[in-house]
This record gives sequence, C-alpha cells and structure tokens, in this order.
Amino acid sequence: MYFFNLFSTLRDRSSLGTGLLTLFAASILLMAPAAALAQHDDDDDDDHDHEHEHGGHFDVLLYQDTNGNILAGGVDVDELEADFDNVVFEVEAHGDTTFQAEAPGFFSLADANVGNLGGNDNLPAASAVTIDFLVEPTLNISLAFWDEGSEAFGATPASEEMMVIKGANLFGSVGGTGGTDEVLGAAIGTTSSTGFMDEHFDFYLGAATPGVYLAYAEASSAGTTGSSNPFWMVFGTIDHCEEDESCTPTQELFNEEIEHQIEEGVAFVTSTLVPEPGTAMLFGFGLMGLARASRRQQA
Repeated sequence: MYFFNLFSTLRDRSSLGTGLLTLFAASILLMAPAAALAQHDDDDDDDHDHEHEHGGHFDVLLYQDTNGNILAGGVDVDELEADFDNVVFEVEAHGDTTFQAEAPGFFSLADANVGNLGGNDNLPAASAVTIDFLVEPTLNISLAFWDEGSEAFGATPASEEMMVIKGANLFGSVGGTGGTDEVLGAAIGTTSSTGFMDEHFDFYLGAATPGVYLAYAEASSAGTTGSSNPFWMVFGTIDHCEEDESCTPTQELFNEEIEHQIEEGVAFVTSTLVPEPGTAMLFGFGLMGLARASRRQQA
C-alpha cells in the first residue's frame, strides 16, 4: 500500500515527463531499505550544494554603457563580479501545489565598485527601475513550460500564470489563457544616492503543474536610454521539503529530476533563444523594441 500511495503521488505529477516515472519505477523494483536510499555519496552532496550556492548568488545586473544605454547581465553578489554574457537565470520556486520564488534579484553596483564594470557605468543615482515581463519573441508566449518529451519549451499544460509581486503591490501575471499576458512597468525599486540597488520580486505560481517554467523580461531605468537587452528566467518547482532538509527519498527523486530539467531548460534557452551578440546590442539600444512600441500605440 505504501508503494501504491507513492506511485499515485508521483503519477499526479506525470506532466514532468516519462523520465521521472521511469526513474521512480526502477527505484521501486530495486529498492533497498529506506536507509540505503537516503544515503548519499559525499562528493554528490558537495556538488549539489555548490550548484544551489552558485545559482542563489547570481542576480540580474543592471548597468549602463558609455552612451547611457541600459544593459542587463549577471552578477555574483558575494564577489561583486560581473558576468556580462549571463542573461539566463536559474530559479528554484519552492512549494507543494503552489510555488513561490524571490529570485532572481535585480542589482546595480554602487559608485565605489564601478571599476568592476569593465569601463561601463552603474545606474544613475535615485533612478526608478522597472521591469517588463513580455511575450518571448521566438516562443510567442510569456510563460512557457518545459516539455521533457520534445526537449523544448512550449505552452503551459493548464494555462498557468505567474504573478509578479513587490510588497503589497501586485503588478499582474504572465501566462494565463492563451499564454500571452504581459506585465509592463513593474516597479522593482530605486537606486540609492550611490547608484546601488538590490531588490527582489515575489514570483508566485498558483495551482501550477510541477515542472520547469520560462519567463522573459527587459529592464528600464530613469536617466538611461531605452530598454535593456532581454534576459530569461528558468523557474523549477522544487518541493518545499528541501528548505528544511526533510525530504523523503521519493521527494528527493522528484527534486533531482526537476533540477535536471532546469539544466536542460537553461541549455535550450542559451542555444536557441538567446540572440547573437550583435543582435543583443540592438536590444540594448532599444531598436528592436520599436515595432512592439508601435503595436502598443495602435492598440
């Protein structure tokens, strides 16, 4: 009966793809005592912890070039090291039937650390920063779902939506029916008198099919020109048991499969959706946003 209940629980999450079901079935057929299943190799634990530490410390870096154009990249917020080419961010959204994440954060270096920007500049002082969560131009949806069978992002299974929240402010949701709802002008914060900012939204997936989701965004800042180059956020629904290290062997199998699919999703976005460097520069100068702006004016 115990095994049946476990299988039923996992079957309810079958949208993750056949890979997880196959993995779980194999573990049932060959299952050793529970204590043996719970035992992990020390090296594997170290690698797992390193992955979470690395992903948790990287935020969206917002900065400007010498012409005043706002740009987006990545930043290691512990070392204050910029990674200008990093525009795809891994996020773990914890929960059970609903999932929430506070990452990635949105970061601007203070004046004292501008030297880390390789000749670029931080955002202006006292600059209001907003984020647009948009329809991804290749997928034509604003919230996508990883299909393990086709190894690609596509429509969400049940018109899921992800809310964007900051404090008491609900800015709206991406996804929804048709999968094209956008959130425009979500106010993430204002830089300090030295240009510093470290702010986070709450991203909330209500009644979501467990799996891996993709959102797409651009940033704007008062005192800079245009919208930033785009960046992508890959959200994986991780069982909340991970937060207090209370996972059962079955929950650990589930989380491991989600983490594997996050990595696959990041690789897909990087190879398929992220534009070539020359095209990315056009986004930074705002040229590729003109058509979208024109469509909105006509609406």
